[in-house]
Amino acid sequence: MIIFSSCSTLIHRRTTNIHVYSEIDSVSICNINDTLWFNTPAIIVAKRSPYDLIILAKKDSTIKEIQIRSKLSTAYWLGNLFSGIAIGYAIDGTNPKRYTYPRDITLNMKSSNNAETSYKPWLNPVKDLFSLKLSIPEGNQFYINKGHGYGNTFGFLGISGGFEYYFTDKYCFNMDVGTLTNFALPFPLPVDYAGSYQTSSVTYGDIQLGSDYKSFHYDVGIQFNRTSHYEVDMNELHPDNSTTLRYSKDQNNIGLAFSTYYRISNGFNLGLNYYPSFISWDKSNIQMHYSHILFFELSFRLEAFRPRKSLANAHL
Repeated sequence: MIIFSSCSTLIHRRTTNIHVYSEIDSVSICNINDTLWFNTPAIIVAKRSPYDLIILAKKDSTIKEIQIRSKLSTAYWLGNLFSGIAIGYAIDGTNPKRYTYPRDITLNMKSSNNAETSYKPWLNPVKDLFSLKLSIPEGNQFYINKGHGYGNTFGFLGISGGFEYYFTDKYCFNMDVGTLTNFALPFPLPVDYAGSYQTSSVTYGDIQLGSDYKSFHYDVGIQFNRTSHYEVDMNELHPDNSTTLRYSKDQNNIGLAFSTYYRISNGFNLGLNYYPSFISWDKSNIQMHYSHILFFELSFRLEAFRPRKSLANAHL
């Protein structure tokens, strides 16, 4: 445990690669203290340091001084939690290997902003980009048919998966399937219920078209969902704390799907989804009635395929 208790020191090299792209073609970059220029896209091989990396970016007569912010790595923050903790943090705390820079950045030469905001720590979408999605809902609000009437319920947790395909540099098609619950806690720990209680869940699928605006991504489409509501009695006197299902109501719904995401990094987004439904049916009849599901989620995107240009190597 003591020997292997400095995660970033053991895992990281003294240098890290930064993939540099630009929103316009052939931007020239170089170290502010160097004379060698490289055209984007390029790979910067930078020494890990607590200091920001300063580069020059040039396009025609426009030259910008850009500060790429240094930050503590994930291996430093999370890796040491599982090995040694205090010892690991103490050892890594004296080593510049604990620092890193964004893996991918996109330069914005059109912006008139200051140096610190002249790049984005992610890549812009491109035609034929295909990504897999995994999301964890962390705040779910339902307005659903509970059998005795429509009502609200709130809770946490669920899971969803899907894919996203950009058919142009700006517009994409995506599809998701998932399930939502009104679990009492935002993390999966056991909850003890006493007496009678109610629980609800939703399964859903959607098909959407989307696009991007600065740090935001938005989608519009259609969705289908099936809501389930249960009323349960807990028998505390029974040795096994048995439960009895007193009532249940299932209903199918179809309507629109609206989603928006705020991009944190190339692979992580915060999302908010609003799915209103206007047509509902069960075993007996079809009716026009409003219901909705609203949920906040942590969304992870894994790029399965991205068309890439060859990158020149720039040791800065």
